[in-house]
Amino acid sequence: MKKRTPPRRTDTGLDAIQRLMARAVMRPLTSGQRSQRAWVDGSPSAEIAGSFIKPNDRLSSFERLQIYNQQYWWRILGSFQEDFRGVCAVLGERRFDHLAVAYLEAHGSTSWSLRNLGQLLPAFLENHHALTAPHTALALDMARVEWARIVAFDDPALPPLDPATLARKTPATIRLRLQPYLTLLALAHPVDALLRKLRQSSAETGTASNAVGASPRRRRPVVLRANALPDPIHLAIHRVDLSVYFKRLDLEAFTLLTALNAGASLEGACASAFAKSSASAGEASAKVREWFATWTELGWLAKG
Repeated sequence: MKKRTPPRRTDTGLDAIQRLMARAVMRPLTSGQRSQRAWVDGSPSAEIAGSFIKPNDRLSSFERLQIYNQQYWWRILGSFQEDFRGVCAVLGERRFDHLAVAYLEAHGSTSWSLRNLGQLLPAFLENHHALTAPHTALALDMARVEWARIVAFDDPALPPLDPATLARKTPATIRLRLQPYLTLLALAHPVDALLRKLRQSSAETGTASNAVGASPRRRRPVVLRANALPDPIHLAIHRVDLSVYFKRLDLEAFTLLTALNAGASLEGACASAFAKSSASAGEASAKVREWFATWTELGWLAKG
């Protein structure tokens, strides 16, 4: 894909002005929370601002532009931190702010909804270990769960499966769909327990807030740490009645659901789930019946 040439100050027309304005507004702030004085080519940013913004009797063109530049970053950084408070607690606020700016420079908002802002964060962390070391593995697990929580909250739901429709089918021909809002994750750290700790801390101090701005944060810092577990945990992130929940799964149940989600038949998914299990055929059958009763009640299974 050919890279587009950024607009020059001499460009005319509404499209050029809009692109120049967007570029100016989305430029990162300085460490002092102000607009950068130098433009990307080294020329004064004040000259760029003056080329498309008029001053008034109180503010220069640059000062007027700075208002939009600050509000853009304060709003977007505030939203990003609220979505990934767990990652922030792992890294600390200063390092998280550095990570957030680096991520947003690489993957700025391209959607009308801030909901989608962090969708690429897990992939970004996998390729930028220096931003999270020495807590890279924990930060990555946390980011995966926190993004899955966003998906669980507002991704669409398909009509639930009616088990009666399967009565005349054989397991070899049955293929089931999982709800789009359901995410299955294998994790090296007990992220669900850490997020409960974070939520309880916020409730106790009354600090949960969506407010953003330049004023110092008043939230008492919470530090989250955990060593990798001897064996991974298998977590389902889902919703019930507009509330998000975490549910730990047995390895066999996790494997079965993962196989179904990949398109395997019910017979094939069950075979995968118990391929290395010591459970007898009767025990395996009883487990599957119990799991499906729970999953049906939770609405995880959708019509194909």
